[in-house]
Amino acid sequence: MKISISALSVAYGLTPEALRYYEEKGLLTPERTSASGFRKFSAVDIQVLGIIKSLQRQGFSLDEIRRVVKTGLPLSDLIDMMDEKRAQMGEQMAMVNAIRNRLTSCTDLLRDHDHLLMQPRICQGTAAYLVDFDSVAALWQSVPTSDLLKDLIDALPLSSYSTIVPLSLLQGQDTPTRTGICAPAEFATLIHADFSRMRMSAGPRCVRMLFDLRPPQQTAMGPVIAQMQTFLREKSLTPAAEGYTRQFSWHMDEDGLQRQFSELIVPIL
Repeated sequence: MKISISALSVAYGLTPEALRYYEEKGLLTPERTSASGFRKFSAVDIQVLGIIKSLQRQGFSLDEIRRVVKTGLPLSDLIDMMDEKRAQMGEQMAMVNAIRNRLTSCTDLLRDHDHLLMQPRICQGTAAYLVDFDSVAALWQSVPTSDLLKDLIDALPLSSYSTIVPLSLLQGQDTPTRTGICAPAEFATLIHADFSRMRMSAGPRCVRMLFDLRPPQQTAMGPVIAQMQTFLREKSLTPAAEGYTRQFSWHMDEDGLQRQFSELIVPIL
């Protein structure tokens, strides 16, 4: 039994070019008719193509697939490869679930933004790992030589650019804010970064306040921090650590201005 390239491509949902590519990679060995040079695939090729499709859907690369179908891979090596793929898929699933959960919380927050804007609220404790710099320029000057920053930026949206509000500023002293990146502790197992080089801001409870920058690059954090200071003072709340911001959304409003919703989070005792 010989199958034409057109029939095989239709059956497997592949282009003829993809089948020719598999042939170039040595995965398929079709015969060519002497008269026309058309490719004819055997039952063995069909079986191999089924294995290729199956392994691709399990995350195997073509080089790995070639090892399986062409080089006589020992069973123990195949098991090791499958264990590795299974671990990778578990990590990918955890990442997708974390992003989905973050999207859900962001969506809920944004739907209720009219009632939450500039309204501090006491919530269950939260924690984040922080790394900060004197300025945005200082942060980006450090990126080429910092694996930590590269890892944190690569982990967006589980990490985010952040304004760090020092504890002394929350307590009323004239201290400048700092620029950095925050990585919420709940995502730490999914972000491949050296957290020993970061510090943690945490407390048994926290005060969260949604705020709106319009446009972000022209709006100061002063009023946001002042509102937080007033709330802490009126409620006799003691900050447990420095505060930090987490970004949630970027969009254009009806006036064509860029807006950014973020939250200022302050751990409290």
